[in-house]
Formats: sequence, structure tokens, C-alpha cells
Amino acid sequence: MTFSATEAAFEGFRVVRHHPLAVLFWGLAYVLFYGVIFGLFGGPLTSMMAAMMAGFTAGQSAAEIEGLGESSAGLLWLLMPLMLILGSVTSAAVARAVLRPSEKAFGYLRLGGDELRVLAVSVMLFIVILAVSVVLFGLTGVLAELAKSINAGLGVLVAVLLGCVSIGVIFWLTVRLSLAVPITVAEQRIAPFASFPLTKGKVMPLLGMAILAGVMSMLVSILVTVVAWPAMDAVGGETGLMAYAGRSTAEILQQAAPVVVVWVLVNALQGALQLAVLYAPFSAAYRDLKGLPHE
Repeated sequence: MTFSATEAAFEGFRVVRHHPLAVLFWGLAYVLFYGVIFGLFGGPLTSMMAAMMAGFTAGQSAAEIEGLGESSAGLLWLLMPLMLILGSVTSAAVARAVLRPSEKAFGYLRLGGDELRVLAVSVMLFIVILAVSVVLFGLTGVLAELAKSINAGLGVLVAVLLGCVSIGVIFWLTVRLSLAVPITVAEQRIAPFASFPLTKGKVMPLLGMAILAGVMSMLVSILVTVVAWPAMDAVGGETGLMAYAGRSTAEILQQAAPVVVVWVLVNALQGALQLAVLYAPFSAAYRDLKGLPHE
């Protein structure tokens, strides 16, 4: 099979062009997701957004910044189960759109074996990368402290060099494992490390593909923001939503329903398009490197 990193990087746009109805279904999935999030955590979410915006516009003390970080982390942990479920369903749908395009019912969205396997693989990979990161940066800290006891400048140098090496190793590992989800969907098996032999000798092309897809995803996000700006501005935008910081979700929905609706729709559209642009290239890379199991 012939693999072109540049061709694969644009697979998301081909998915959007060939399967616009699927993107609509993905957007509806994000509408449901953001709706549930706002229904459950509208008050804390609005307060956190207001606190973050205040940090951008005025100086904050170290204690305030630390408190904001703790509250954000706490909210993130509460959202983690929903994010994992949504991520498994949508990433499996994108992989299916590329690898099994004939199964287009309901925008390739399913709740079945593929999604459970993708969820299991995603959790495994998260644990592996987290464990490797903790070990590498922990070792970097220990060695930097030892070097610092000899010479302060040497400690800084060791910290910088080993920090860069650690980041490089994590990027390398992430790329080597990056085809795990497409493999899981295409071959319908839990194989978190089957990506290793397939990505051997392809780290730089795959990394370039990922960077290009990431840049295009940011451009898509900017474009959606620009296009949606008049609608957001008409209802007061996120600034208008943050005016209700500290109030209950019910109060916010009663008094700022148009702002919430527009915020949910804009973020859903943005999420659906970025989903295609970011995830489809990896399925295309798997297809081009190995071919499809049924071929």
C-alpha cells in the first residue's frame, strides 16, 4: 500500500464533502453532549468561565489562580466519564466512515462492540502514556536535583535537556500508538499495541500528518468562530453568559436561554468539524499502510 502523509492529512475534508449528513449527526451528538453538560454543571461552568475571563483581563493572585486550577480540575474529573463515552462513540464513527463507508446509517454512530472496544483501548493508552510521562518527568526531576546539588547551572541544564528528551519520547510513543483506534474498528479486536509494527519507520510522516491536521483543525475552529460571531454577538456572546456566574442552572436557562442555545450550537458545529479533520487522517493512514481486512 502507498501512504502519503499529505494526502492522509486531508481525509477529514473528504469525509465532510462525501458524508455531510454524517457530520450533521455528529453535530447532534455534540448538541446532546453540551446540553447534558450545561444541564448538569451550568452554574459551576459559567462561574469557571467568568473566573478565567477575569484572569485574562485583570491580575490575579497566586491563591486565586491556584483555586481556579483546582476547580477546573475538579470539573474535568466529573466530566471525564461523559467525555470518554462521547469520544469512543464519535472516534469509532469517524473510523467507520473512512474504513467501512457503506455502513452510513445514523451518521455511522453506534452503541455496540466497536465502541466498547474503542473505549477499552482509549483507557489503556491513556494509562500507558500517563505512566510513561510520570516516570520520565519524575526521573528528570530527581536527576536535575542531583545535578543542582553539584552546581545550580548544571541542574538547570539537566532539567532542560532531560525535559526535552522526555517530551520527545512521549511524542514518539503517542505516534507509535496513534493507529490503535482505526485498528480496533477495522479488525474488531482490542489490540492497543498492534499499532507498533504498522508505524515502524513511519514516525516522522505520521507526526507531520498529525501536525498538519492539527493546524487545519485550528483554522476550522477560527472559521466557525468568525462565521458564528454575528449570532453570538446578537445574544451577548460568552460574555453575556458569564454575567450569570454564580447562579443556578435553572436560573441561567430561564434568563439566558438564547445565549445557551447559540453557545451549544456553535460549539457542536465546531466539535463535529474538528472531529472529522483531526481523526479521519489516522484511519486513512491505517487504510493506506495496511489495507482493509475485507479487501
